[in-house]
Amino acid sequence: MRLLVHGMQSSGATAFTRTLAERPGCVALADIPNNYAAPRVTTTTDFVAKAVVTTAYPLAVHVERFRPDKVVLLLRDPRDNYASLSKANYRHYSGLMDEKFLILDQLFATRDRIFDAIIHYEDFVARDPSVFTDLNTLGWPLEEAHYTFRRDYNDLLRTLWEAEPALQETMEVVFGNARGPGVTDRWRDKPRNPETDARLEQLCPRLMRHYRERNGEAA
Repeated sequence: MRLLVHGMQSSGATAFTRTLAERPGCVALADIPNNYAAPRVTTTTDFVAKAVVTTAYPLAVHVERFRPDKVVLLLRDPRDNYASLSKANYRHYSGLMDEKFLILDQLFATRDRIFDAIIHYEDFVARDPSVFTDLNTLGWPLEEAHYTFRRDYNDLLRTLWEAEPALQETMEVVFGNARGPGVTDRWRDKPRNPETDARLEQLCPRLMRHYRERNGEAA
């Protein structure tokens, strides 16, 4: 099975993909750099890859090249996502940060047509049973043990090079911000900022409404 994860920078999508990469025997690109499109690959080994939202490469480009069997959208509360990304030096790489939130809202609006599953970062770090159910249904089983990163970077690279040796010459491999021994909810909630909230109501109104309803917040 070939699985593509798509998400905003600083959304937790790398940690999510890194967790999926704990599946025994699979190949993984836990964090395709923002200035690369997903690669064309030939291996029949189970393969999970993550591509971020950019103005440079639409999702359709990643899908056309990687040819995934399933595509997952990883969402994070846009207020937390914006607060986290705004502090990153890469926030304007491959598109201005605000432009990328506009694209994310458009993707969210068409989610039922282009994604096979929607995973919320908040549910993922909380080990919500729905996440395990959705991934098992998708065909990429997730286990509690996968939340601890037992595969080190050398193992991930070795498996990748063995499956797709050409990638050593054609793209850069990075591992994003998924650091430490495993998944944590430490970074989940950020302080709220009324100015940021107002900005996001303009950039991604549908996603903001979704999270307000999800959190039981007053309109």
